[in-house]
Amino acid sequence: MLTHLNLMNFALADNLAIDIEQGFNVLTGETGAGKSLLLDALSACLGERTDTNYVRYNAEKADVTAVFSYQANSPEAEWLKTHELDDESGEIHLRRVIFATGRSKAWINGRPSSLAELKEIGRLLVQLYSQHSQQQLLEPPYPKHWLDRYSNFHQPAQEVRESFNAWQKNIRTHQAAIDAQANRLQRIATLELQLEELEDVIRIDYKEIEQEFDRLSHHEHIMQDCGYSLNVLDESEQNISQEISSIIRRLESHAGRSEQLTEIYNSLVNAQSEIEDAAANLRQFIDRQSFDPERMDELNTQLEIFHRLARKYRIQPDELKQQFETWQAELAQLHQLQDPETLAEQVELSHQTFLEKAQYLDQIRREAALPLAKHLTEQVKQLALPEAHFEFKFEPLEQVSGEGLSFIQLLFTANKGIPAQPLARVASGGELSRIALVMQVMNAEKTEAEVLVFDEIDVGISGGTAEIVGRLLAGLGQHVQILCITHQAQVAAQSDQHLLVKKQQTDPASSTIIELEEDARIQELARMTGGVEISETTLQHAKQLRQLKFQ
Repeated sequence: MLTHLNLMNFALADNLAIDIEQGFNVLTGETGAGKSLLLDALSACLGERTDTNYVRYNAEKADVTAVFSYQANSPEAEWLKTHELDDESGEIHLRRVIFATGRSKAWINGRPSSLAELKEIGRLLVQLYSQHSQQQLLEPPYPKHWLDRYSNFHQPAQEVRESFNAWQKNIRTHQAAIDAQANRLQRIATLELQLEELEDVIRIDYKEIEQEFDRLSHHEHIMQDCGYSLNVLDESEQNISQEISSIIRRLESHAGRSEQLTEIYNSLVNAQSEIEDAAANLRQFIDRQSFDPERMDELNTQLEIFHRLARKYRIQPDELKQQFETWQAELAQLHQLQDPETLAEQVELSHQTFLEKAQYLDQIRREAALPLAKHLTEQVKQLALPEAHFEFKFEPLEQVSGEGLSFIQLLFTANKGIPAQPLARVASGGELSRIALVMQVMNAEKTEAEVLVFDEIDVGISGGTAEIVGRLLAGLGQHVQILCITHQAQVAAQSDQHLLVKKQQTDPASSTIIELEEDARIQELARMTGGVEISETTLQHAKQLRQLKFQ
């Protein structure tokens, strides 16, 4: 659960620290006070997009930290362990720094992290529902997704998508085989001729024969230069070997008198050894060289073949071997290419697999739809819609897809005796907001996240309806931690912790968040119900709202 939030230079917050309790927590305050401040900061810590507007006026950066506690065997614990971010504290520290330049940095438990990692861990910790979520109800895929999520059909739905993709892939492979079949034999014949032409040539190392030919072509010059070099090094009257030996003898007696002379002496001794080795190798090289005109003609013929084939296939001579291997691989692939009939069988098998999984998914969806629609009806009826009725409608798709065999619609009617129609067609704005709220609460009952955030989802309701919404959230708060921004006193009265957001006219202006004790809660509830002037009547009404929580 979320235990602590710390905001520094974040929007209207100068230096704000707040502890969050377990259960149902509400944030209230006058319009413009900055009620969304805490949720914006939390979103930043969860890897959501930020901008420079979050940096307080005249500040260089905003700094936000969110602290969560977690259980040892929870999904977030496994995530931390996998990423080597777990520690003995049993806490998760998510930190985000936003610079006035637009850049931002993130940390998880003190280690620099990416926004992608923040989002990954964030999805395990927090689920956010906003007042705009009702628009999702109007999107055609939403009823199916909601049904799958509430009924925990993720795995069978994923298997249907995977089997559909496998079926489609086999269709494409089969068609490619049909297209390739006509040219296959001709291509095989061409490759076999080309490979036969290169078969003898690629056994020869082009670079080796090129170097050997170059050496024979310059044989006379090589012998002259090597003879001269050997003479200077070791065979003339004043050769280098003798001269360096003389130098070494002169310096040997002085080497111990200076570290620098010692280094010079050692270097010369090493040089003498290198020169002697070079002279011996050079003498050996000269002795082994001989000019062979027949070998030179043979090499010339081989090089001509290399160059002719290279021109023919428009590549470099030393690339012929690689080209040979490429053609070999292509030929092997063509020989292994399954005929269209075999692939057609695979298409049919994968189609049957898809149909089996899709029919099973369609069946369990239909079985779950009736009780789910009934449960939704019962919940919505409490929100001043006594004649509400829901049902799911399954229509076979003209063309099946990875989403299943049926198009699923959520039908609704708010009036007795009138048949249910598609929700988007008949529900008013107020009805949509109440339906969305109930569906979100029902979804929240199934989520693995331990923190649920509701951002003004009770817009458009009031009175007894708001009271029932408050009870729904309070009941949910017994199982998970809830943060809720609300304008409804009936909702706020049901909370376990009441946080008041107030704007202070400092220079520049700033917001603060105060945890209200019981007397202060009564005052705030009275303000929410009665406006600026708080009378004894509004105070009594606020007390009655609080008493309802404990009944």
